[in-house]
Amino acid sequence: MLRWFRQKAERGQAMTEFAIIAPILFLLLFGVLQVGLLMGAQNSLTNSVRDAARRAATYRVNDQSFDPSIFGAVCDAVETNLVDHLSAYPDFDPALLTPTVSYEWKQTPDSKWFVIAHVSATYGYPVFVPLDRLLVLMGIPATGSWGPGHIQISASEQMRVENPPLTPTSPTTESCT
Repeated sequence: MLRWFRQKAERGQAMTEFAIIAPILFLLLFGVLQVGLLMGAQNSLTNSVRDAARRAATYRVNDQSFDPSIFGAVCDAVETNLVDHLSAYPDFDPALLTPTVSYEWKQTPDSKWFVIAHVSATYGYPVFVPLDRLLVLMGIPATGSWGPGHIQISASEQMRVENPPLTPTSPTTESCT
């Protein structure tokens, strides 16, 4: 009879130990899953920005390219390309994306001009595991302009626009607004 009581007490002890360890175990498990999803989102954003920069580099640029109607169409095409690639990622929300496209005039050592296309994007990635305080302790800002429960991820890329040598009247940097 004494043996039966001892086995029952040991089962109760195991249940208590599991109750103490379970939150930590699940926090670690879901934290690893969250980091994996975050890395996948970062890779997707980087790939999409790189592809959008390739698209931006295909447009021939000259002095007339910065006419608002022409430049606006180029900017829209590049930003649409970026959103289209990111929409393949699960749970992508275009409202959390902030893209930036700009063209910058540069001069070579032999006084010829060329253009660099810059594409960057910032995304408010939603956090599924509520680790806000832990992330802040680790130095990762868990709140951005999107509100609590989001982590800011960003990527940027620049590519040279292959044009014939340019002779701009007023070299500048033009950004999409």
